[in-house]
Amino acid sequence: MTFEMILVFGVIFISIIFFLTEWLPVDVVSFGIMVVLLVTGLVTPQQGIMGFGNQATITILALMIVGIGLEQSGAISLLGQQIQKLFTLPFGLAVTLMMFIVAFVSAFISSTAVVIVFLRIFIEIAPKIKVNLSKLLIPLSFAAIIGGSCSLMGTSTNLIVNSIANSQGYGDFAIFEFSGIGALFLVATIIYMVVIGIRLIPGRAKQLNMAEEFKLQDYLTLLEVNAESKMINKPVSETNFKKDDQITLLKIFHKNGQERFPTDHEIIQEGDQLLVKGNLEKMKLIYHSRGVTFVHQKNLTEDFASEKNTEQILCKALILPNSRLVGSNFRTAQIKRDFQAVPLAIQKKRKIVWRRLEQIKIEVGDILLLSVNKANFQRFYKLPDFLVLQEFEEFDIKTGNKWISIAILIGLVSLSAFGILPIMISALAGAFAMAITRCVDIHKAYREINWSIIFLLAGMIPLGSAMSNTGADSFLAKQFITLLGDGNPTVFISALFIFTMVMSGFISNNATAILLTPVAISIAVKSGLDPKPFILTIMFAANMSFFTPIGYQTNTLILSPGNYKFRDFLLVGGILTIICWILASIVIPLAYF
Repeated sequence: MTFEMILVFGVIFISIIFFLTEWLPVDVVSFGIMVVLLVTGLVTPQQGIMGFGNQATITILALMIVGIGLEQSGAISLLGQQIQKLFTLPFGLAVTLMMFIVAFVSAFISSTAVVIVFLRIFIEIAPKIKVNLSKLLIPLSFAAIIGGSCSLMGTSTNLIVNSIANSQGYGDFAIFEFSGIGALFLVATIIYMVVIGIRLIPGRAKQLNMAEEFKLQDYLTLLEVNAESKMINKPVSETNFKKDDQITLLKIFHKNGQERFPTDHEIIQEGDQLLVKGNLEKMKLIYHSRGVTFVHQKNLTEDFASEKNTEQILCKALILPNSRLVGSNFRTAQIKRDFQAVPLAIQKKRKIVWRRLEQIKIEVGDILLLSVNKANFQRFYKLPDFLVLQEFEEFDIKTGNKWISIAILIGLVSLSAFGILPIMISALAGAFAMAITRCVDIHKAYREINWSIIFLLAGMIPLGSAMSNTGADSFLAKQFITLLGDGNPTVFISALFIFTMVMSGFISNNATAILLTPVAISIAVKSGLDPKPFILTIMFAANMSFFTPIGYQTNTLILSPGNYKFRDFLLVGGILTIICWILASIVIPLAYF
């Protein structure tokens, strides 16, 4: 092993640690990787920046714009409205059809966008059809994941793997070349979910009405004791925190700087800040009380607090993947300034933390309890940063261009499927068509684009070049072959598939694909086998992150609304992981060897 190899493996190891711990956002880590590779000379300057101009990066950016156009024009909402009619059928049949439809749509546009739209629809219809929301959301997410893996344009992972394979001289995949294998995975997934999976999902997320739904969930907030409070100079044992089991005092931050876990004898003073958790009803009582104030409700701007705009709407909002709030906290997020809303409490993916709110980072999948200026609520409702989960009447969406946007999508797919244009060119043409037909507001699209994926690719793609430059990919391939022995392609495919699935369950599926695709190609070449099935193995396995809520964005999105726990994904998704692994170990070798 050379010194350069050791450097590359060191970069990979440190990167994985950062991905797992989330100490830094994934796009920042990826950008850092690019800088380190350039500074150490492991890649040339041209290789270091090629991620920004890579075909996969450009294609993904164009397809994001197309997907945003379908959403803005109302095309996806139109489909969602039709989905509601399915649930007049028997539940098992309705879920089967729903999963087929979601998978089909996800084969052409972002699975995250599909889940966001259907999430709001299911939250609305679950109480009407008297079905627990948690029974719908995991099937929704898993169908979107599988559907995305069924075509070349279905996920960014597929495009990245295809680009890496092409750069190493192994040709492009056609847009539907592997759809048959993907369809087998989809059928197996639907059968499993309808027959077994749904029964394993606990019915936690009741959607009875707004108040009852909130009662099931505890929220974390920071209160300040003001001069009117009856708690001043009293011990905790004599306050409502001791007498009321629906609200809990977690920590006291005294105005003199001391931090205390509350004992019965701890005295509360004016100006103390109290970290508490409670349900919506308690939050409402606090909201209208005079003894304490939400810390982040103070110091509103004059416009926001003016008499004509004082009427507020209390709502909860799910943080979406491309939200400007991700990575910030209550102090730095500028929610009041940017969104004309006051953050009152936060729900941290079913966890309670023991710090001041301004020290807590906002993450994808968190739920904020917000007080929104009524005059601004319609604008707030449509912001791409949040998914408003409260049961409000839907605001009108301009749907005049929905059929044009659908026609553009069909044209894009047809041009690529029939080999008339490469997928990158057809995707760019589709994005341009969306803009000139005003199916997409390009300025709003800039805000909705998930730029973190673009920077993730720009930073990670050079790492693949560094592995090739130093021979690290060949070294790993040699160790893999030595470990597995006799060169049986079924054994190789099976081992590579399960390893990739496990790895993508904990770090970004795109990062997993970039790291392992060169290794998979090297394994095939050194074994004298066709690289294509090895490339497909990485493509499918990197997408299939079922057994954790953090491996794939759609799983993260449904975690809080479905009231799921990590073990729910481990059980339901773990069994599906094993099923897909066994199926891949049989089908992929049969198709190519």
